Amino acid sequence: MEQFFKKLELLYIAMDKAFDKAALHYKFKCNGCEDNCCKSFFYHHTFIEKDYILSKIKNFPKDDKKNLKQKADLYLETIFSDNKNIKRPLCPLNKNNLCILYNERPMICRLHGIPHHLGIPGSKITQNPGCDAGALLFNSTSYYSFDRIPYYKKMAELEKQYKNAIGKTEKIKQTIAHMLLDI
Repeated sequence: MEQFFKKLELLYIAMDKAFDKAALHYKFKCNGCEDNCCKSFFYHHTFIEKDYILSKIKNFPKDDKKNLKQKADLYLETIFSDNKNIKRPLCPLNKNNLCILYNERPMICRLHGIPHHLGIPGSKITQNPGCDAGALLFNSTSYYSFDRIPYYKKMAELEKQYKNAIGKTEKIKQTIAHMLLDI
C-alpha cells in the first residue's frame, strides 16, 4: 500500500501548492480563529486517506492511541448530541490547538478556507466565499480562480485504484473521529 500512499503524498503537495498560491494572492495567513477548520464538521469519503491516517498513528504509544480513541468517542457523543447549546469540539487530532498529523491531514482539511469554485462539467459553477477569518481580505481583493475539481478528480482516481488493490467496493463516509475508532 506504500506506493499508493506515496501517490497520495504527491497529490497533497500539489494541493498545498495550489492553496498557497491562492493564499498568497489574498495575502491570507491562517493563524487560527474562534471558528477554525478544526471545529468544522467534515465527512471524509476515501479509504486511502483513512488508511493513510491510521498508518501514521499505528506506531503511537499505546496510551496515546487510547487517548485518541477517548477523544474520538467524546467528539462523536458531542457532535451527535441533541443538545444544540453544546460548544462544537475540536477535531480529536487537535492537541494544544495544533493538528498532531498536520502534514498528513486529509484533502478537505488542506483545501478549506480559501475562496474557491467547483466547475463540475455539465453543471452550473458554484462558488464558496472562503472562511470567515479571511473574509475582509477575500472581499477586498480580486477573485483568484481556485477550482477544486481537478484535485477531487485525481483523488477519486487514486481512491478507485486503491480500493481495487485492497478489494473494497463499498463507499466510506466518516469523520476523523469515526476513523480513529479503528485504531
